[in-house]
Amino acid sequence: MLNLFAVVRLRYFMSGIFLCGICSSLFAAEPASAGPAWSLQPNDRVVLLGNTFIERENTYGQIELALRLSHPEIPFSWRNLGWSGDNVLGESRAYFGPVQAGYAHLQEYVKLLQPTLLLVSYGHNAAYEGAGQVDAFLKDYEKLLDDLAAENRRIVILGLTPLEAVHRDAGSTRELNQTRQLYNTRIEQMCLRKQLPFVDLYGPVLALRQREGSGLTDNGVHLNASGYRIVGTVLASSLGKSLQRGDELLLGDSQFQAVCQPLLNKLLWKNELFFHRFRPQNETYLRGFRKHEQGQNAKEIYEFDALVEQAEQSLQPLAADIMREWGASR
Repeated sequence: MLNLFAVVRLRYFMSGIFLCGICSSLFAAEPASAGPAWSLQPNDRVVLLGNTFIERENTYGQIELALRLSHPEIPFSWRNLGWSGDNVLGESRAYFGPVQAGYAHLQEYVKLLQPTLLLVSYGHNAAYEGAGQVDAFLKDYEKLLDDLAAENRRIVILGLTPLEAVHRDAGSTRELNQTRQLYNTRIEQMCLRKQLPFVDLYGPVLALRQREGSGLTDNGVHLNASGYRIVGTVLASSLGKSLQRGDELLLGDSQFQAVCQPLLNKLLWKNELFFHRFRPQNETYLRGFRKHEQGQNAKEIYEFDALVEQAEQSLQPLAADIMREWGASR
């Protein structure tokens, strides 16, 4: 295991040097992905699945914004099934039922949305269990991916992001990141074996943090807006698209952000509407053990579907207008 850690450390040390040395073309060169290529196709139903990293994208919207701006000519829908604290067993999704019910709940919503493109991200929490648990984690991860597989569905795996020394000292953070690098590498190896596209986030995010000289998290763990902008830029790059002007990341340009704000506001509103469809606040009364009191109102949950679809209709036309003016996507 020590040898593998050494290999992992060397890999990311070298990739950091390499990436920092070509800042002017960091996201314009080779995509940060392994295995088969992936693409965004017309009328794709894109669904995000994962834990806190995915759920908090609902708050920032920067990944969705990046893909809409980098593909202004492609209409697609975008739904977020992230759940804080989730794992590959879906245990956080159990509501008031047995823990095992969470896995069924996860599968239920994926089946409901029928994604053609499923972006999956797990391992951020599992890495805290240490190197000794990586095999057990991967076994459960593979089962989840097998259960999620379906005809006409493409699955793409997103890697882990590095921690920052905010509330932990540098030494402890470095040790935790070594384990995250190990998990990231093993996830990538799993994807190669299963012939699934893998998008490496760890190396590019680490390199950009070194380049920008500012923190990319709120608390050392959870990405802030800048962190999600970089992840969005990396995903666009993995699709062969550049959101960069010269040495500057376009999503970090204050003038560009101002132009994009109306689009960002609209997609965040669309995502909030879907969140209430996916996770109504009064679940206990609507479908839980107190549904005998207000269960008749559960029908209103489904009324969000039309609202979400209506809110989404204006997003790609807005993205197209922005990119016609800025002309940065290629």
